[in-house]
Amino acid sequence: MLPPQADEADEANEATMRDERPGAKNEDTTTRVELAAAPAAADGRRGAEPEAQTTVRCAFPEQAAATLRLPGNGNANAAPAVLPTQRFEDRGEIARGGMSSVRAVFDKVILREIAMKELAPERTIDELSRFIEEAQITGQLDHPNIVPVHDLEMDEQGLPTRFTMKLVRGQTLFRYLSDRENRELSSDELEELLRAFLKICDAIAFAHSRGVIHRDLKPSNIMIGTHGQVYVMDWGIALLRASRHQDTRPSESPPAEPPTVHRSPDTLPEAAGTLSGTPSYMAPEQAHARTDQIDERTDVYGLGGLLYSILTARAPHEGKDAHDDLRLARLGEVPPPGEVAPHRQLPPLLCRIAMKALSAEPAQRYASVDELKREVEHFLRGGGWFAQKRFEPGAVIVREGDDADAAYVVLEGQCELSRLVDGRRQFVRLLAPGDVFGETAIFGSSKRSATITAQSAVTTLVITRATLERELDRSLWLRAFVEAVAERFLELDRTLRRMTSAPPRES
Repeated sequence: MLPPQADEADEANEATMRDERPGAKNEDTTTRVELAAAPAAADGRRGAEPEAQTTVRCAFPEQAAATLRLPGNGNANAAPAVLPTQRFEDRGEIARGGMSSVRAVFDKVILREIAMKELAPERTIDELSRFIEEAQITGQLDHPNIVPVHDLEMDEQGLPTRFTMKLVRGQTLFRYLSDRENRELSSDELEELLRAFLKICDAIAFAHSRGVIHRDLKPSNIMIGTHGQVYVMDWGIALLRASRHQDTRPSESPPAEPPTVHRSPDTLPEAAGTLSGTPSYMAPEQAHARTDQIDERTDVYGLGGLLYSILTARAPHEGKDAHDDLRLARLGEVPPPGEVAPHRQLPPLLCRIAMKALSAEPAQRYASVDELKREVEHFLRGGGWFAQKRFEPGAVIVREGDDADAAYVVLEGQCELSRLVDGRRQFVRLLAPGDVFGETAIFGSSKRSATITAQSAVTTLVITRATLERELDRSLWLRAFVEAVAERFLELDRTLRRMTSAPPRES
């Protein structure tokens, strides 16, 4: 049997596809793909002319129709040109910023809801250049915690004033914290936020490995999805480190080091001394517009600001207005979290981590995002609710006969334990790092049975019943174990008290 003629092989093929959009009538939905043959050449050979094309018409429901024109000769390497007329259905504004807005749109070709960021009509050339660079930078940062960019779209004048990206369903970290501003975070809520914070650190560390500094880390630029997703948003003022992107064209050979983010040679560079960012979260070098001093530690400051907001529901720099915020940012003075949120019980270790990240001098901050992340992970492993206290040599840490309100763990230095015996103070023993004293304060109310004096400079952990409760909230089995030990301790203590208070027997 002879093979079918070309004309017969090019006849239309038909397939049925379900339309999963709400309200679609699937019984009436048909996708027809028509393969139109390339025109015959003058010499009778089919597809011989270089301009020959194959037209693919996809008859979706009428409003989703699109036409793709593919080069002839079966050239699979050539990219198809897409005519996206009426491709996106507007579903309303979801956010608005200084020079752009974000709208929810429905993609009628892929059949999914996405987000479209659009530059304001009253844009300048510099703003258009920055907008394009935002799309290019974000699109090159392929990371699970950075919102994916799909495509840069042209407007009716042929200008790239829109780009599409993943639509994240959820709420901003700002909204989450605002809803809980006037109450204390539960242990579960705090741990959930810190797990999200670690994901933010991962995203920023990845960006740094590609030579990108975010420069605008704040709660409103963090999205928390409905199923635990965390995304760092709005890379509109991201800075490309000059040392990392001198070659603006991607290399054809695989790089030996992690690839940097590339900048289009047509993009306008940021002028020196440009002030960019949000004053209430700015690092001092950013607030002074010292662009040459901005590096990874500037984002460490921003991450410290996020951690500060988690603790206090406030920004590090809160003045009367934006100008006052900027003044405070330039001074680099941040009030301790405990002063800002006295109504909250705050973990001392986490407060210390936030304040170190928010140091005015970059050299005093964590040297990298990874170093900051390790400190937060250390807190999550336990012990972060206990405060540290330092005593100078000769200082009395606890005094015999005083009310007991806390236990202590010696971290550094040596202490002397002594008791009054027949009116005279007697040395009992030395306490070294790792030793514990005052534990009866945790399990019951009692008086101090001895005096503890710092023999050298001493640093201790201070454990109160309240802070121990917060630590035990994170481990049910440990709570059950400690409660069982405490009950036995109290029972033994009651027995000893009865024995010592009982009158002596007559002989």
